[in-house]
Order: sequence, then C-alpha cells, then structure tokens
Amino acid sequence: MSALEKYRDKWREVPGGDDTDGRVFSTGLLGLPDEEFLATWNGMAERRASGAMAWFGPLYRDFFAGKRILEIGSGAGVDGIPMAALGAHWTFADIVPTNLETIRRVASLKGIEATFHLIGEDLSFDALTAGYDAILVVGSIHHVPYDIARREALNALRLLKVGGRWIELVYPRERWIREGSMSFDKWGERTDGVRTPWVEWYGMEKIRQRLHPATFKTVLDFDLRSRDQRWVDLEYLGMGRDTRKFVEIPGPVIFEAGERDGLNFTGPKGAFHPIARVDLIPFVDALTGPYEIDVVVAVKHGVIGIGLTDEENNHLPDSELVLDSSPDTQTLTLRFAGRPKHLVFRNRHEDRQSNFTIQHITLREAA
Repeated sequence: MSALEKYRDKWREVPGGDDTDGRVFSTGLLGLPDEEFLATWNGMAERRASGAMAWFGPLYRDFFAGKRILEIGSGAGVDGIPMAALGAHWTFADIVPTNLETIRRVASLKGIEATFHLIGEDLSFDALTAGYDAILVVGSIHHVPYDIARREALNALRLLKVGGRWIELVYPRERWIREGSMSFDKWGERTDGVRTPWVEWYGMEKIRQRLHPATFKTVLDFDLRSRDQRWVDLEYLGMGRDTRKFVEIPGPVIFEAGERDGLNFTGPKGAFHPIARVDLIPFVDALTGPYEIDVVVAVKHGVIGIGLTDEENNHLPDSELVLDSSPDTQTLTLRFAGRPKHLVFRNRHEDRQSNFTIQHITLREAA
C-alpha cells in the first residue's frame, strides 16, 4: 500500500454541503446521469453557501476575481467552482482522482474553465506554473501527519507570489484539549468519522513553523463554529533569512525535584512545583537583548509551565507559558527584554505528575 492510500480511501468521501449535511462518495456522484448529477452537486453547493461557511463567498469573491488560486484538497469543488464562475482562475488539487473527475464534470456541464492537478506520492506541484495569487487549504492537509503536511505545503509554496496569500482552515488546539487530548489517529475518527486516519491540531505558531523558513504577515486569524475551527489568512513575504545571532543551549541543567534520565524528567504532582532549571547566564553575554528563547519539548503526561527568572533569580510569572500533554512535540517561544538567568520548568497541576523531554533550546536575539 502506498503512503497516501489510506488517505485517498477516506477522502473520496466529500462533504455533502455544510458540515451538518453528512458526506457523499465522489464515486457515487460520478455514477449519476448528468441531470441528476448536476442537481445533486448544486444542492451540495447551495447548502455549503448558506451554512457555517456562508461568509466565505462575500469575504473572498472580489479578492479572488481575476486571480490565480490554487486549492489544495478541493473535495467536490463546492468552494472553488462558485469562485471560478465569478472570474477566478482556479486550480483544483486533490489526492483523490474521482474527486477531480467530479469537479471536472461539474465544470464541463456549467461551461467553466479550470485547471486540475492530481497530488501524487511525491507531493509535488511541479506540473503547475508558478505565480499564484493565493493558496487555499480548507480543512485538508491537517488530515495528514505534520511531516507529510510540511513537505506538501512547502512544495506548494514555491508556486505562490510574494505578496500572495496562504489561507487555511484548521482545527485548533483548544478543540483537541476539549475533546480529550487523544492521539491524532483516534481524534480523526472523532472529528470526521470512521476510516479517518488522522487529524492534527494547528494554531498560528504551528502553521508558521510548518511553513518555515517562509515569512508572513497576518491578515486574518479567527475562530469558527464555537472554536471548533480556525481560519488563518497570511500574506506571504518571501523566504526569510534570519541574520540574528543565536546560541544552542546544551545546559547546564539544575535538577530540583522528581526523577531525571538525561533530558527526560518526571515531576511530582503539585501546582507550581519546581522540577528543573537551565542556566542561561553562560550564553547571554554572546548576544544583544532583548531575547527570544525557543524551547522544543515533548510533554507526555501532565501539565508543565516553562518560564524565566531575572538576574536576581526572581521568577517572572508573566513570562511563563503552560503546556498540556500532547502526542506531538511542541515548540514555544519566550520573550524577555532584560537579562534572563534561568529557564524554569515547573509542574502546574495540583493532582497530576508530569513527564516531559527537553529536546532543544535556542537563545536568540529578538527581532
């Protein structure tokens, strides 16, 4: 079986309109005679345009008109076909051949011109010509693991103009926590039904990390459907070259409580219980403040806080960021104008132990 086969098998199942309208199989749609096929598809598109995504058309139709748009994970085309009918030069890209056949048939019956691209095992978009004004990703590539999504996104990004837009709908971390913080394969079945191999949460920082080293300016970032979904619209500024000085920090680690095996820590339960500190003083003098500290950590159990102390070793509560356990590695950035002394790891749950692994720490000059 190919790496994408289980995803193709699932995503020939396309939304029947709004998220509450269930799903249909593109193979089933293609078996209908033209008149019934088009009537069925029109009903799907009408439900889409009047449901939870009703704002999409009024918000973007003028912006998309006359521009080249690449849609990744286009399903049955219920977002793109109406935009193409209004003058957008639309490219539908999908991993499922029958989805593209469905959209091609709709476009032909409606007399709409469009471009089609089947995403293959290499996740390449090389068959397409660069110069797109926007890339639209509506709830699609968050359904594959991060490493696959990153390769696919960076391959597509080569086609986007500087000044173009990366627009994406994702499921936010708040929803994942609210629904049980389960593994991403199990969460996929909860969010999108049986046979869903995967769904992974994203927020703004995680999207930017996935698209790194590209740089962006935020245009829109807002929640949908009671924080079940998140809409992100970014202006592409180009591939960045970070000229700021930085230092990779190997330690030293000052162990305070619990158990330690290398950089894997188990902290005792109790809110604010200190577990470990990392001494930053040996590295600060090589840089010019203010400072940013990137921490890559895998929190396997419990809840931890990661914060800073100042030169007098006073804890800075406003600097602290709190992380819940997660099946994926998490990256966070702390910022501090003064000279930090210690990077501090604390247990933050009254009744739960924590277990986490520090994977990487980078101290850099802030932008």
